Amino acid sequence: MRIVFVILVLLNLLALASIRGWLGNSAPEGEPERLSNQLNPDRIVLRPGGTAPQREAEAATPTPPAEQSAAAPETGNGREATPPAAAAAAAPVSAPACTVIGGLAESEAEALMQTAIAGKAGLRSERKTSSTPTAWWVRIPPNGTREAAERRVAELRGQGVSELFIVNDPGPNQYAISLGLFKTEPKAQQHLASLQAKQVRGAGIASRTTTIHRIEVRGPANALKTLTSSPAVRRSGATISECTP
Repeated sequence: MRIVFVILVLLNLLALASIRGWLGNSAPEGEPERLSNQLNPDRIVLRPGGTAPQREAEAATPTPPAEQSAAAPETGNGREATPPAAAAAAAPVSAPACTVIGGLAESEAEALMQTAIAGKAGLRSERKTSSTPTAWWVRIPPNGTREAAERRVAELRGQGVSELFIVNDPGPNQYAISLGLFKTEPKAQQHLASLQAKQVRGAGIASRTTTIHRIEVRGPANALKTLTSSPAVRRSGATISECTP
């Protein structure tokens, strides 16, 4: 009986070990034990079937900078960025103005028209000329041939006029008799009066003029400022003044 009792105890212990899994081949007792045997069960996330890999790939792929800027129309301060075209349209327009580039010789005016002004957007130019007296000439107009002029010179010398000469240059004044050239008109008038006091007849005063060129340029004030400060205008020594736009 004692041997039978020991055998029964051993069988019960073996059965208990098998049920508890102490022998390594028993199944978990239930859902709690199965969850406890899993690795990191708290990281399990359930998603709709068939979309998890694609969404995870999209989340892992960084958005290119160009796409980020296109997808984000707002700037850092929360306001929508202004397109370049709108920014250019919003830029202030320079007021219209007019500038006179004056005191130019013919060659200088021609050079400025071709190099500094031609082709400049927004600028309209007009070239003008004016004659300025630079000297006053006391003379006897030509009267035919050189022989006639020489006879008149002999007559003038007999009247006490010594400062004179015959103009030989071709043109409308060829064979005129020059009696003096003066910088101011009053000086010329004074000399003519002295000749008349010597009974010299036919003498008169003619002004010698210089043709001055000027260019009137109209357009935006900022464009005119750039033009007048350009090297071509500064080298010309021109005078700069304003005119009516």
